Amino acid sequence: MNIFLRSTAALLSALFLAGAAVAKPQVATLIVMPQDLRQNPQIISDLAARGINHATVYLNWSDVEAQEGQFDFSAYDPYFDQLTQGGLSLIVVLDMGGRTYFDAGGKRYADRTTVPDWLYKQMPGGIMKNFSGHFTPQPDFANPTVRDLSARFVRKAVAHMQQRYPGKVLAYPIGLQEEHEIKYGQTGYQWRDYADSAQVAFRAQTGKSQPVINYTNDISLGLPRVEPLLYTHKQFREARLKEATCFYADAIRSQGGRAMSYFGELFTAHDAIYATSVAEQLADCLDVAVIDYNFYDGYSLSADARVLPMLANYMASVGYQQIMVGAYAEQWERLKKSAELLPVINRTLSTALAQPKVIGFEVGGLQRQLDAQRAGTIDLEKLQSLRVQPVVPATARPVPRLAIGILASTTNYYVWHGDRSGGVNAHREALLAAYEVLSAQPDLAVHVIGEKNLREDDPLLQRLDAILVPHQAALPASVKRQLKAYWTNGGTLVQDMRLGEFDENGKPVYDWMHEVFGIESLHWNPRGGIFTTGDSQFLRLKPSRKLYTGYAAMVPRPGYRLLAADILRKRQGIMVRGPRTLVFGFTPQMVDGVSQDMWKKIFVREILNTVPCVAAANCKASVQSR
Repeated sequence: MNIFLRSTAALLSALFLAGAAVAKPQVATLIVMPQDLRQNPQIISDLAARGINHATVYLNWSDVEAQEGQFDFSAYDPYFDQLTQGGLSLIVVLDMGGRTYFDAGGKRYADRTTVPDWLYKQMPGGIMKNFSGHFTPQPDFANPTVRDLSARFVRKAVAHMQQRYPGKVLAYPIGLQEEHEIKYGQTGYQWRDYADSAQVAFRAQTGKSQPVINYTNDISLGLPRVEPLLYTHKQFREARLKEATCFYADAIRSQGGRAMSYFGELFTAHDAIYATSVAEQLADCLDVAVIDYNFYDGYSLSADARVLPMLANYMASVGYQQIMVGAYAEQWERLKKSAELLPVINRTLSTALAQPKVIGFEVGGLQRQLDAQRAGTIDLEKLQSLRVQPVVPATARPVPRLAIGILASTTNYYVWHGDRSGGVNAHREALLAAYEVLSAQPDLAVHVIGEKNLREDDPLLQRLDAILVPHQAALPASVKRQLKAYWTNGGTLVQDMRLGEFDENGKPVYDWMHEVFGIESLHWNPRGGIFTTGDSQFLRLKPSRKLYTGYAAMVPRPGYRLLAADILRKRQGIMVRGPRTLVFGFTPQMVDGVSQDMWKKIFVREILNTVPCVAAANCKASVQSR
């Protein structure tokens, strides 16, 4: 997110209506820039009146250490003094990632970044390259000299802020690259990092050059392009991101500060470019994590209120104890459509804030832009229309009957990079729809889990009665073994449409875990069909754009029950149940049209009917809730 676009962030805090009851104090923040104070002297009181209690601010390395070894915070002290004296606490972004430079008046300098000029001159080999070999503005955080110099800035900055503003700084986000999220940046589709040092390190580890994956894998076209080094490359890039992030987090903590990081939307068609699944590995290094969403799927605007609640749930599952959610409207603002997005922001934040580990939110993208080179101040008129209602827990909440995990395998999203099957990313849509349907059931405790949660010693895994695997067509063999072990140890497994037909590099393995789910054979039918249940109920499945490949007609193995048989071919159908297993040959949670509500009810009903503890009334969720 661009800094001045995200600035509207805290606005959202306007969400707190006067007199609204709040179950717990929550962080409400937006970016406040020096030009905001200059252009509107009343900005602090204006924000406070709308419920904003924090300001996200940026501390630029290039300003603080304009001359190597000489640290000067005098340009920032009056600015931060004004904010804190006005009653706002701070979130201080340590900006060292190469973001385009804006001066105190909001003027943009295309030839400057937040990295000191002397570093670029002194360390020409310490800068990242894209896969075409072109230098980028981003320093190479794996370069030992760059790391030492930038960590010195981090320690000096945190020490100064902690001493000058005791108790007023919530945390220090690590500005690792120009968008400040913990990921690799990109220009267009020019992936990073392919600098000489990265190439040398990868070749030393694998004996080969880093792969360049400049194409899309669309599952509706059939087989993906096999890339033997895809998974190895994923692990290599994530390991470097993790090492750097934890290194800077230690530098922050060494001076008494709390480490914080932003993470962009996960489980999308672009995850493989950014190495976003590193989020799963950093819970121990960070005190606060911000998961954000800009209501844009990489191709078009997407006013989807399901994304942030699902992502916040996932971040809690993989171990983060304090989570913030970020909603950004910059893509909509560019098209002058941000007003249309505000009700969606209200809804998505209200839902996400109800989760126990979510401590607050940031809103952005409603910043006025005076011209192409100059950012204006926060658009208070748009902020006034934000009405986020904090969710107050119901006094008589039903006791959950079932604890269910929804697997979101990051490997699956890496393999299917750029996928737009049926006009959407089918993998992402299956995950979101499953979360939406199941989390709406008051007697279900739903957890979006990652690959790390499948380890036998994971405490969350021990609490799950069932795991649903929604459209995870590409999985490592190790993940499939873990799923089988979970089932062998008494858990219930559910899958929809396809599971693990491809390995972590996109190679077909022709294995849908058939022996576990009781699939004797199957064939794909591109059209719709009519099916009948054991009670002679007729079910119609029509073709749909989202159901990009029709459905899989399955023949069950002995001992497994066909729940929805084809009316013409009685031995095959689209739902098969076994001992603690259930497989759908399609994605019932994604069905469109007049029958969608029916299929969603069937989706929930059949999952419940498959879990033995439901009938016995002794599921883990019920036991834990008593």
